[in-house]
Amino acid sequence: MRKIVVALIALSGVAGAKIVSDTHKTFSVNAPDSWKFHRGADSRGVAQAGWKNEKNTGALLLTAVPVKEKSLEDWAKGAARQNPKTAIRDEKLAGQPAKRLEFTTDEGYTHVLWLTRKGKNGAMLSLVYTAECPDDMPAIRKSIVSSFRWTK
Repeated sequence: MRKIVVALIALSGVAGAKIVSDTHKTFSVNAPDSWKFHRGADSRGVAQAGWKNEKNTGALLLTAVPVKEKSLEDWAKGAARQNPKTAIRDEKLAGQPAKRLEFTTDEGYTHVLWLTRKGKNGAMLSLVYTAECPDDMPAIRKSIVSSFRWTK
C-alpha cells in the first residue's frame, strides 16, 4: 500500500500534463494541461512555441537552435551573460548532458533555462514564473526534466 501512495504522490505533479513540442518538432516535454499555447519569436526572430497560464504568472518557451561547433559550456556561459546572478548547474535531459541556468530578477521573476544538444540540434527550454504563480512549479520543473524527449 505504501508503494501505491508514493507512486500517486510522484505522479500528482504530472497529472493534467500535455506533450508539447518546439516549432520544428525537434524535441518535446510535458506542459501543464491548463496552460494555453502562444507563438512568438526571440530577439533574433527565431520562432518559439510557448505556453502560459491564465494569470500570465507562469510560462514555458521551447526553441530549437542549430548549435554548430559551440560547446554546451560556451553556450551556457553566453546565455548566462543576460543576468549577473545566473547560477549554472549540470543536468541531464533524455540522457544527454545539459546545463540549467537559473536566476531571479529584481522584479521577482524566476527564470530557469535548460540547454542541451544532440549533434547539431540544440534545445532551449525557458520556464519563467512569479511568486504569485498558483501552479506547482517544483512539480512542473520536475515534469519538464523527466519528460524531455528528442523527436529528431
